[in-house]
Amino acid sequence: MNYAVIDLGSNSVRLSIYRCEKNKIKRTFSEKNVAGLAGYIAKGVMQAEGIQKACDVLNTLNDIASKFVEPSNLYVFATAVLRNIRNKDEAVQIIAERTSLLPDVLEGDEEAALGFAGVTGFMNYDSGIMIDIGGASTEFVHFKKGKVIDTVSLPLGCLNLSVEYIDKIIATEYERKQIKTAIRAQLARIDWGGDGDTSEKKYPLLVGTGGTLRAVLKLSQVLFGLPVQENSVNTWHVQEINKLLKYNKNNIYHTMHRTFPERLMTFPTGLTILHQAIKKFGSETISVSQYGIREGYLLERVLKQNGSYDIS
Repeated sequence: MNYAVIDLGSNSVRLSIYRCEKNKIKRTFSEKNVAGLAGYIAKGVMQAEGIQKACDVLNTLNDIASKFVEPSNLYVFATAVLRNIRNKDEAVQIIAERTSLLPDVLEGDEEAALGFAGVTGFMNYDSGIMIDIGGASTEFVHFKKGKVIDTVSLPLGCLNLSVEYIDKIIATEYERKQIKTAIRAQLARIDWGGDGDTSEKKYPLLVGTGGTLRAVLKLSQVLFGLPVQENSVNTWHVQEINKLLKYNKNNIYHTMHRTFPERLMTFPTGLTILHQAIKKFGSETISVSQYGIREGYLLERVLKQNGSYDIS
């Protein structure tokens, strides 16, 4: 049986189609629309133009999904782009009226837990931190022996920080400092040890999901010759990319444009979030997952009642 999941995000809206049979799940199709919906939020309110854009994108993806699945097998969820706005109920109602799709608006801890479920559905990790950098929020999961210990969702995203602090495409030194200060202030809220001194605790493994992390891996393959089958980078790779961006060296923006043109504006801010998280947690290796919240949503919210599934 086929299932479709649409992820209504702050930066991009993604459709994934899955084939589920013989106790296996396989992603067979995906489509992405870089809608930049967080850019339509002003003073905490999603503007009418942004709501309409969300409707237009959802209708387009719904038409595509209808070629693969029955309407009853299509699921839509939304993250910070709707969760954090003051007119959430109004926006959800309008979207439902204009698309016949009712988004399931996830809370921050739900988003973190579902992202972790999707990541660990493909690979086994013992202990570390999972990070999911989105357009308007970043989720962290502290896990030990494959089990969730703590979760946190922070209002830090590669798009909302860019919109708030960057006047032009490339941030000035002053703007970069503002962004780092904002990120550090939010990261300081994480106190999983209960003693206010999380910064001295070391978490060598950082498991990353989301577009920013996949872009880091792609750029590392281009710049540093990592094998295409490699699924991890280390702290040095992130630091070197950060230096290239800071000093605008080696035609780095041209390389980024060739590698992932849709992230030219948001990648530097997303990388800054990642870089500051590495510093806070003392991470050495960043394992990048190609799967995440959509798979977690499928497993936990759609298929759980049908028994356990393996993902291949």
